[in-house]
Amino acid sequence: MKKLKGCLYSASESNTKLPDLGPDLIMSEILPRLPAKCVGRAKKVCKEWLSCISSKEFVMMHCRHMCKGSRQKILSIGQESCFISSTGVDLVDEKTMITLPFHVRPSDVWILSSLNGLLCVCLRNTFEMLIWNPLICSCINISDSKSYGFFKIYSDAVGLYIDSSNDYRVLHIKRGRFTVDVMAYSRRTSHWKRIPFLQKRHYHTNGYVWSGGTFCEDGLYFTVFQFWLAGDIVIIRFDVNTETFSEIGFPYVGNGETCQGNLVNMNNKLHVFVSHGFIDMAVDLWRYEGEHWTKVMLFPKISYIPTPVWCSITHVSSEEKCFVMTDWGEVYEIDLNKKTCDLFIPSDWNHAIRTAMYVETIVPASLQ
Repeated sequence: MKKLKGCLYSASESNTKLPDLGPDLIMSEILPRLPAKCVGRAKKVCKEWLSCISSKEFVMMHCRHMCKGSRQKILSIGQESCFISSTGVDLVDEKTMITLPFHVRPSDVWILSSLNGLLCVCLRNTFEMLIWNPLICSCINISDSKSYGFFKIYSDAVGLYIDSSNDYRVLHIKRGRFTVDVMAYSRRTSHWKRIPFLQKRHYHTNGYVWSGGTFCEDGLYFTVFQFWLAGDIVIIRFDVNTETFSEIGFPYVGNGETCQGNLVNMNNKLHVFVSHGFIDMAVDLWRYEGEHWTKVMLFPKISYIPTPVWCSITHVSSEEKCFVMTDWGEVYEIDLNKKTCDLFIPSDWNHAIRTAMYVETIVPASLQ
C-alpha cells in the first residue's frame, strides 16, 4: 500500500496507477457527496482526514449536498425500536436500526421537529427536550433548571431553524392561560433567550391548535387554527434574522369550508397542502411568493388515500412523490405522475409509531 497525500491506494501488477486526485479535490468535491455513513468511515483513514471532516466548513458543505435531491428518508419510532427507512425506488426495504442515547422506552420519545439530520424530541415521562442526530449518536439535553426547554404536549409548538450566522436554534412557543411565551435555544451558546410575541392576539387559548415549525428561507412557519369546524386559520411567520413575528393570510378556499394546511419546504419555497371540504374532501397545493398564494396543482383523487385531517403530507420534489403520514403511524407513498397510492410503512395498532422525514448528515447536536 502506498500513501499519496493522505489517500491510500494500491497499484496493480501491470503498474496501472490511480490518478493523483489531491487532498483538496477529495475534501471539496468527492467526500462531501458521499453518504454520511461513508464519511464517518472516512474519518478513520488518518488524522488529517479526521480533522478536515470534523471541521465546521466540511460539515456545512456535506449537509448542503445531502439535503439536495431525493436523499430524504423516514425515521420511525415505535414501541420498542427506532429505525430509518430509505425512500429510494430500489431501496424501499432498506432499514437502519437506531439505538436511543437516552434511557427511556422508544414509545416515550416524541418527535417535535426535524432539520438537516437533527431532531428535536421530547421525553414524555419528564417533558425534557433534546437535540439529537440519530445517525452519529450525538445528543444534548437542552432543558435547564429555570424550567426552560420543557415541552407541554398538545399545547406547545417547536421548530428547528438556522439563523444568518449558521447557528442551529430551537424556537419554543409556550402557551399559558393568558399569554404566549417564546424562547429560543442556541446550539452555539447552549443558552435560552426570551423573544417577544405578537401583541394583542389570542392564540394562547385552548381553542387554537399549533403545528410544528417549518423552516424555509429566512422564516420559520406555523399553522394556527381553531379546533372547531370552519374556525379561523392563519400562518404565523418568525423571521429568523430580525427575530420578529408576523401573520400571513391562509389561501382562500371558499366561505365556511372546513380546511387544514400542511406546510412543506419544496425547493426552498414555502408551500402548503390545503385539505378542504368535509365529506368529499379535496387537497390543493399552493406556493407562497411575493406575499401572495398561488395554486400550483390539484392533488389527484386517488383511491385509498387517508383522510388528510388526520395526517401530514410531506413532498419529495425530485421524484414527484408525496409521503402521507397518519397520526396512527401509517405512511403512504403517493406518486403524482402515476397517480398511485401505496402503503409504505404499516401501522401497528397496539404499538404506536411516530414518523418524520429525515436526512442523514454528520451535523452534531452540540458544539461543546
